Amino acid sequence: MKDALQFQNDLAEALEQRKIWLDRNLLPQLKEEFSLFKASFGSLYQLLLRKGLVQEDPYKNDIKIGELEIPSESPFTDSERIEQMSIRLSNFDSQLDFLMTFYQFSVDFLTLDRIKRISGLVKYFNWPQFSVNSQYINTRALAEIVNMAKGGNDQLSTGLIVDSIQRLENATKNIFKILKDITDFHRQNYKLEARLRFFDALTLDRNNVFMKKDETMLIIKRKFAETMSDRPFYPELFDELLKENYGAEGETLKSELIKRLSIPEEPKTKKKAEQSFRPILIDSIRSLNGLSHILSDTIIKLDENKLVLDSEQNGFWQKVRQLILKMLNKDLEEVFYDIEYLDPVLGTTKTEKLDFGAFRLELDKKARYLASLSSRTSSLMTKLEQASEDQLLSILSKNLEELQKFHRTLSALDEFFKSEVSKENREKIRGIKPEISAIKNAIVKANQKRHEYIAQKEEQEQLKKLGIQDNV
Repeated sequence: MKDALQFQNDLAEALEQRKIWLDRNLLPQLKEEFSLFKASFGSLYQLLLRKGLVQEDPYKNDIKIGELEIPSESPFTDSERIEQMSIRLSNFDSQLDFLMTFYQFSVDFLTLDRIKRISGLVKYFNWPQFSVNSQYINTRALAEIVNMAKGGNDQLSTGLIVDSIQRLENATKNIFKILKDITDFHRQNYKLEARLRFFDALTLDRNNVFMKKDETMLIIKRKFAETMSDRPFYPELFDELLKENYGAEGETLKSELIKRLSIPEEPKTKKKAEQSFRPILIDSIRSLNGLSHILSDTIIKLDENKLVLDSEQNGFWQKVRQLILKMLNKDLEEVFYDIEYLDPVLGTTKTEKLDFGAFRLELDKKARYLASLSSRTSSLMTKLEQASEDQLLSILSKNLEELQKFHRTLSALDEFFKSEVSKENREKIRGIKPEISAIKNAIVKANQKRHEYIAQKEEQEQLKKLGIQDNV
């Protein structure tokens, strides 16, 4: 009995230290992996929406989520594929939002039941084996839709898709690895609870424990119902307890268990590196990648709107001249538009003479720059990985400033084209409000991360001034 009490104490102490270590080290990693998972899926989902391969769920905002739920996995016919996948992708996106917004990334909150829900959501699409030949209907259907998005000569879309799926695969593997550690903690904690409540006090016939396994389990279940009815019954865990207490290798199993729960020691000779906030800045910059397609789509619409306006302002021979210049790869004549926008500082309307051709080139250049963020092997990403925090902050700030100017000018151009053409041609003008809104949302989200970085950096500096080292 003394040995049993000693093992209970040792196990309780090991589990307590393990819990602290998990909360401090692995749970923040889990949250980061889910942030990457959500961002990667979001990029892929938004691309499919923009290409019209799936549709927005009109009832998405009406759905109230009280707990994480796995979207439907029921079969559907080929004719129902787009409708069903539109609903399921929207639901999957909402569940990820719920997970990131309402779930606490702590050992106490992530119970075995919640881990089961999270695991079901993560493997809802089989990202590590993403193929049209998948045995899972949702994975197979999504892979078919994604292949349609890869069609044509749109290299930007193909690059974004490949990178998103690769990141989803990597994040999935990392998430499951961390969830396995948390699950193992809860399993061992459950076994300790069973030991404390009744198991170690049982008087079982050591000679018949395994020979009459059914009878042994019947005794355990009866005692369990009396003392632990508030918990679910896990036969496999009680099987482990029997092997630890009555098996020939019981002492070895107990020793290995304590060893497995022990905390990895950090080398004492090495000084802990100062906490780096570079991942926040890199993630902020990479989050702007989705705007590459937005800007490309915007350029197409602006070109079409310019043609409509030109058709009213230019005569037949002027159109022929422009066509010949284009065929000869000669620079087209400069076109200036008088646009109006609200000055946020003065609160007054300002007029600007915009060089449309130059602006269009800047927009195209920015689209290609942001597209290069989709690949971790690109020269730009290599530079970012090697850049210092100050350099990254400068790059992020510069990009946000440029995007804010684009947002202001595009808003003015949208109003310009709508007001300049005749009523007869107004329906031909393609509005860019959705693109303008997407740019604004991206700016807001990236700005939030920038402020998060600045706040954490300032907190770190304050701790240094107070002589407190924060080297987590």
